[in-house]
Amino acid sequence: MQSDTFQTELINFTQSVIRENSLSGKEEAVGSLFAAKMEDLGFDTVQVDRYGNVIGIRKGNKPGPTILFDGHMDVVPVTNPETWSIDPFGAQIRDGKIWGRGASDMKGPLSAAVIGIGQVPADEIHGTLVVSGTVCEEYHEGAAVKKVVEQVHPDFVVICEPNGSKLGIGQKGRAGLWVEVTGKPAHSSVPHLGENAVYKALPFIERLCRMPLPSCPSLGDGVMELIDAISSPLPSRSTLPVSFKMRYDRRLMPGETMDSVLASIHEVLGDLPDWQTGFGTVHMDTYTNEVLEAPDFHPGWLTPKDSPWVLKAWQALQTAGMDPIFGSSQFCTNGSYTAGFANLPTIIFGPSSGMLAHCIDEHIGVDELILGARGYAELAKILGRPD
Repeated sequence: MQSDTFQTELINFTQSVIRENSLSGKEEAVGSLFAAKMEDLGFDTVQVDRYGNVIGIRKGNKPGPTILFDGHMDVVPVTNPETWSIDPFGAQIRDGKIWGRGASDMKGPLSAAVIGIGQVPADEIHGTLVVSGTVCEEYHEGAAVKKVVEQVHPDFVVICEPNGSKLGIGQKGRAGLWVEVTGKPAHSSVPHLGENAVYKALPFIERLCRMPLPSCPSLGDGVMELIDAISSPLPSRSTLPVSFKMRYDRRLMPGETMDSVLASIHEVLGDLPDWQTGFGTVHMDTYTNEVLEAPDFHPGWLTPKDSPWVLKAWQALQTAGMDPIFGSSQFCTNGSYTAGFANLPTIIFGPSSGMLAHCIDEHIGVDELILGARGYAELAKILGRPD
């Protein structure tokens, strides 16, 4: 498992997938690399579903549950490559790190999962192991993995997002909310004859900025942050805006639902006139020409520390040579679907830091990558064992 051959294969493969610029909806080339590697490693079945998700399955020689290891294949754009100190798609090794877009988020962790799990002897597998490389996660956390879950019916899920190789037992959720305020049109030379929707929205913004939000001892405080706004219509340069639509990023605590979030907005704004609110809907065109569509709502979740699954994961990471530390995620992952909607026990485990995600000069330490692969292998062996 720790041989020079294994390490070389892991490093070389990670470099190869980083070199493919796999934006959301354009993951075909990198998906082919992951599928081919799974086949080379002897996965029992490898398929690409109708949405472009790559799904590799290993059957153990002993009975047991189905464990899903999920990681997304898409990356965010490199908007200013000239600001990088190194080629964003060169996957060069420097200072003991592999550099490039997706090295941390999350081609490095997914490569470690594929190769680490692929090296586990079938005699040491209880049940079924599934590794999924999902699409379009950077657009919508959960829509693609939902299709995988509906097919493979896992008993437990490991989300392979980078978290410093901690034992992640929860995350904040996320909702894309909008609040629209309507006014009354008039010529801007006689504004007293109308209602400027922008001015009318000011008390809405103030109240939403000060609204009380739930908190959780393990995850911290909820967030309600204005991230965009637009007024309309604009038929001329001399018309009052009759609509002002604001978009908010709402970070969620476990237990919050679409209904409860909307109810909290109505409680704060209920006495103000002429407004409406709701959640965005995300439409994603996949590279297979199928469309993924889902509300922009992603629940928060928390798996109890004393869960039998968590205790097994702790044992597995110790066996891999780590000193497990419990952690949680401030950002959203596909776990919002597996734990938040499907109610499947879920953890997050991945090498590298989530704070490197989407950053200039993104990278992953080679030693971290190798240790992560070892962690995935031990999770694959131990999670399915009988109690």
